[in-house]
Amino acid sequence: MINSSNLVTLIQAIRGRFNQLIEHPLLLVSLILAVVLVLGTGGYMVIERWSVLDALYMTVITFTTIGFGEVRPLSPAGRLFTIGIILFGVAGASFAVTSIVGLFTSEEFIEQIRRRRRRSRLEQISNHAIICGFGRLGRNLTRELQARDYPVIVIDLNSEKIEDCHRLNIPAVQGNAADEQLLHEAGLDRARAIVAAADSDAENVFIVLTARSMKPDLQIIARCNAETTIPKLETAGANTVISPYATTGLRIAQMLIHPNVLSFLDGVLQFGDHEMRLEEIIISPNSPLAGLSLREAKLKVAVLAITHPEETKLAHATADARLRPGGAIIAMGVDQELKKAVQLLKGSGD
Repeated sequence: MINSSNLVTLIQAIRGRFNQLIEHPLLLVSLILAVVLVLGTGGYMVIERWSVLDALYMTVITFTTIGFGEVRPLSPAGRLFTIGIILFGVAGASFAVTSIVGLFTSEEFIEQIRRRRRRSRLEQISNHAIICGFGRLGRNLTRELQARDYPVIVIDLNSEKIEDCHRLNIPAVQGNAADEQLLHEAGLDRARAIVAAADSDAENVFIVLTARSMKPDLQIIARCNAETTIPKLETAGANTVISPYATTGLRIAQMLIHPNVLSFLDGVLQFGDHEMRLEEIIISPNSPLAGLSLREAKLKVAVLAITHPEETKLAHATADARLRPGGAIIAMGVDQELKKAVQLLKGSGD
């Protein structure tokens, strides 16, 4: 015997199931269609004594209001039953159309489509830099890298900053940059470098530790506010640690003492309508200049320094210095000539 408490529990369960169906209109439409097919087929089989195929066929053409002729002459009870199916079919079709249109135009559905597109875009990015933190430093860094066609993906915990990235068409992921799953989503295994640019030194230490453990050969650059944090970041695995305050102080001091030298070394100089800048160019094995000396290469840029594949230190660029594959040169010149040098040294295959 069902007591009052069991009845209340049953009603609540039914209400919960109904609410779930309303939240998933496609499921509700499918359920309505299945119920109509089952009841309609069963009704014709009982009332008219038809076979399953005839009953199902009559149910489908009646429910869909296609208008084909009757399978067989209907009895009065069968006609009343058919009227019921038609009325239910019209109401069900109207509900289905309304539900489907509402689903495809809902903000939730549109946002799901956006998320899938963003995820697909993230999966296509490689050889990029992951910028952890979209504050003033991260924002300026991202802008500079994008201006040089260097692919980036931003990670930040703040939803408003992620929305800013989306408005600026910057690939971004929301969450804690020290989370391994999030770094996987940002393509750490395909990344060229990661920059820990969060406002907190402790957060940057965790980011560096996680990134280094996941990819030992990754280039890691970290920001720090306190000089006492520099050894911790280096121990955690950062290749380079930069203090914005120390760097700014050094720049201001150089600007006061040697303003012309600082302006020259800034990397971007304006000479009339021409732009002169510094560039590091990696020498590819596919380059037609690979193995030649600087004298033989006849580059139309000023080569200030050169590195060899087995060495990390910069060497003085003499005329007899060889352009060895895997090495790099530090060159200065106008933008157009630098682009030509990059094309030659990278080779047509890169």
